[in-house]
Amino acid sequence: MRVKAFRLMMFLLVCSFITVAWCRSALAQERTGGTPAVNMLVRVLQAKGILTADEVAQLAQASSASDTDQRLAKLLLMKGVISQADYDLTVSTASVINASAPASSSPNVVAAVYRVPLNNVASVGPARTPPPQEPKVVPAVAPVRVLPIDVPKQGGLIPDIKLGSGASVKLYGFFKASADEDTTSSGGSTFGSNDFPLPLLLGDTGPTSDPQFHIKARSFRIGSQFEWAPKDSNLVLTGRIEADYEGDFTNANSVNISSIRNGEFRTRLAWARLDTKLGGSLPWFAEFGQDWTLYSSTLPALYESTGTAIGMGALWERAPMFRTGVQFHRGDLKIQPEFAIVLPVAGSASLTDEQRARFGDRAGAESNQPALESRVVLQFPLSHTWQAVAPAQLIVSGHHARMNEIIPASSLSATVIAGSTGCATPPCSVLTTFPHGVQVGNPQNIWTAEAQLPTPWVTWVTKYYSGDDMRFPFGGQLNDVFADLNGTTTLGAANAALSFSGRSIPFGCAGGTGTPLNCNGSPISIASLRPIRGQGGFSELSFPLSRIFHADPDSRKGNGLARTDLDTASLTYKVNAWMSIIHEVSYIDTRAANHGGKIFRGIPATQAHSWRNEFGTVFTF
Repeated sequence: MRVKAFRLMMFLLVCSFITVAWCRSALAQERTGGTPAVNMLVRVLQAKGILTADEVAQLAQASSASDTDQRLAKLLLMKGVISQADYDLTVSTASVINASAPASSSPNVVAAVYRVPLNNVASVGPARTPPPQEPKVVPAVAPVRVLPIDVPKQGGLIPDIKLGSGASVKLYGFFKASADEDTTSSGGSTFGSNDFPLPLLLGDTGPTSDPQFHIKARSFRIGSQFEWAPKDSNLVLTGRIEADYEGDFTNANSVNISSIRNGEFRTRLAWARLDTKLGGSLPWFAEFGQDWTLYSSTLPALYESTGTAIGMGALWERAPMFRTGVQFHRGDLKIQPEFAIVLPVAGSASLTDEQRARFGDRAGAESNQPALESRVVLQFPLSHTWQAVAPAQLIVSGHHARMNEIIPASSLSATVIAGSTGCATPPCSVLTTFPHGVQVGNPQNIWTAEAQLPTPWVTWVTKYYSGDDMRFPFGGQLNDVFADLNGTTTLGAANAALSFSGRSIPFGCAGGTGTPLNCNGSPISIASLRPIRGQGGFSELSFPLSRIFHADPDSRKGNGLARTDLDTASLTYKVNAWMSIIHEVSYIDTRAANHGGKIFRGIPATQAHSWRNEFGTVFTF
């Protein structure tokens, strides 16, 4: 079948060159008559039944000759007329030729599709000088970009599946299995057995540093990209859904014994997006669904992707949102401002497992306002002469949300406090002071500055962030907010109350003295919630060895941690396009906010460190 297809393509190719003059005349007539203008080869393919009238009409909407060639190659690949290797050669050659050649040179691109040497077809048509062929080079290391700004084109997806509805679907994913050994655990009954790194000193490790060995195979990820191509429209509709088995372990009688191997299947991404051009030239998009938050633009390229450096310099999350933006461009320079309204989340630490299973979190939603996020991306090539190097990006982003803790009257203490005021009939209790319940909240603010600078020899990626209440996006040492009595005297734990989110919030009064407490005429007040400020970031250098060698803040009121450093080095051997073997070594160092303020190996400690080795494979599809 491939031989027949090749002979047919050769025949069509020769016909196209013999009739090139007639083609130009016919195309000119079509343009003047209002009929879609396409080259003669497309017409011949339509006459042979290889292309339909609708597909020819789509090709006629191409913005340039190179765009037509790429669309035609995709259609022929989908129909099995050409192979993936033929398609790859077509696209790479088209990008070289069309950068400087006029539209009339497009037959050279077609010659490249079917691997017909240009000096062979020169005897059929006018003599041409073969364009210089780019030497094959190993690509430079590309930064991890979970929010790229490339504008999708209609028909730009090469599908694995064509649905009857007209949607195109492409599947992707990976399998990962690894073994890791850690000289120290994060500690405690809750945090002490993880197969991914966390800050240390989160709990007592017992009589030793609690070294551990794990083998894990739950890191299987699968996703699909979607494209809907509306006919006779300038809209581009795309979507993505992605899931993995990195969720919580299953709690069911049938598998409780074997739960350690049963990661839950969970949604990572699920969104649909509309792209068009305002005024015919300004790219604009609107996206709806769950995606990476705008402060997640830059991530470290770690083999250990579970948690991705939780609490150790990375700042990221995925959340439901409505997102929009425009793109200003001149040549290769692109500036894209974006804005999103996002689900506000506190990452509350005191929710029970049942509450998390029921509604996930509530302090953010009960503020009755969305989180607001924005970012601006500046993208440009560091050099136009570098081959197979991604463009650079400079990014700034910001996030603001409001959290609200609600305490119902049924949770308030009715114990009368001597000398207290603020209710109808003093002395008062917390309940008589707030007979309908009480609420208190806190802001959540974050900003980042990021740079992604790829070169042929090294790729430098760096990120700095600062803000408060960053527990949900895994920043700020995972510190939570703290209750500030603002200088008042506490009414004691017996008069504290639990909010809907399970947070214990104290009450006090100014100038209180004695035991039992006497407020001395002061009203009872609720503590304020103060977010703990923090800052962090990372800097990463990635060296493409194959290419180089020419181969084909205050946390004392929070969790008591002052700082955690994560130093990582990894070596990747790429067996082929589908398989990689990786060894990653990490050094983790955590320091407490107060000298001797933590328990480690059963004794007071200020600092702890760990060496972590992880080795494994990744199979990508």
